[in-house]
Amino acid sequence: MLEYLLFSISAGVVMVSTNLDNLAVLLGLMLVMDHRRSLMGFAVAHGLVLCLSLAVATGLSQSGLPEWIGYLGIVPLALGLRGIWQQISGVEQTDDTPKGAVTSVVTLFLSLSVDTFAVMTPLLADSSPAFRLAALIGAACASASLAAVAACGAPHAQKLGPRVTRLERIAPYIMVCVGLYILLNSPTDIL
Repeated sequence: MLEYLLFSISAGVVMVSTNLDNLAVLLGLMLVMDHRRSLMGFAVAHGLVLCLSLAVATGLSQSGLPEWIGYLGIVPLALGLRGIWQQISGVEQTDDTPKGAVTSVVTLFLSLSVDTFAVMTPLLADSSPAFRLAALIGAACASASLAAVAACGAPHAQKLGPRVTRLERIAPYIMVCVGLYILLNSPTDIL
């Protein structure tokens, strides 16, 4: 039971660390548009990312090629190394934030959640079904916590936004760790 709890917490940490940019954007959107619409777009996008990650992970684990699942770790490893390189070299990313309907907010958060998909998919694919459920529960709780932080922090969004953006600097390091974990983990763990 403890291993499921720890795996759930690990998935929650991954979810939070890869979505700090989403939190900063959510706080920014809450300054210029309806809070409910912003939160709805955030929740729908994260639900879609987790469902898609689970679908791809399940398909890969049932494909008959479990020894190839470990190589999915290359994706978060490469994205994490790219993020570290961008931090070291000082390259800044710019983003255009659409301020329209819920569908445009969902699209915005889906485009910002590629890193979450790239980390959660191999993590779920390299896990047994019981651990997948624990990871999904942890990730969903983490996503709900981020939404709660944004909802509570909306009145203070101008102050919180830059602080959350600074915390985002840890996400590439966590992605590298998850990528290495997946690459070094044996494919027999999914049996």
